[in-house]
Amino acid sequence: MSHDMSKIEIMVTKGSKKLFEILRDTIIRILDLKTADCASLASEILHTLNKLTKLYLRGTYTGRCDIELPASLQCISLQKVECSSEWLCILLITLSSFDHPVTCELWDVVLQSSGYTLGDEYHIHMYRTCDLKYCHLTCPISR
Repeated sequence: MSHDMSKIEIMVTKGSKKLFEILRDTIIRILDLKTADCASLASEILHTLNKLTKLYLRGTYTGRCDIELPASLQCISLQKVECSSEWLCILLITLSSFDHPVTCELWDVVLQSSGYTLGDEYHIHMYRTCDLKYCHLTCPISR
């Protein structure tokens, strides 16, 4: 696309592979994915959105977080999200690997119970909104 889409916030409630292929390589700055299905469909093109600064995610996520995020991301907002602790830990580790501060907003995030007991080895100390540089995170993730 040759048009300037940098001033457009795109909200997707029910997407398709074709829709996200249209958005590939555009200069969208804000993308709001209303469901986990949308996030799954968008995951193939997210890394191509080189100007994306804010991403909103909603829905239920399980297993490992495999969303490839663009390096331009400055803020990710999880709103009404249910996820496994492993998914959240991997997301936070991914964000902490960026070479700039990334804000992570957690609004109504529910961690799904896992098959093991979370003991003293698992801690996420966060406020509703935090800069990942100031969060302490240890995760019991087997690699």
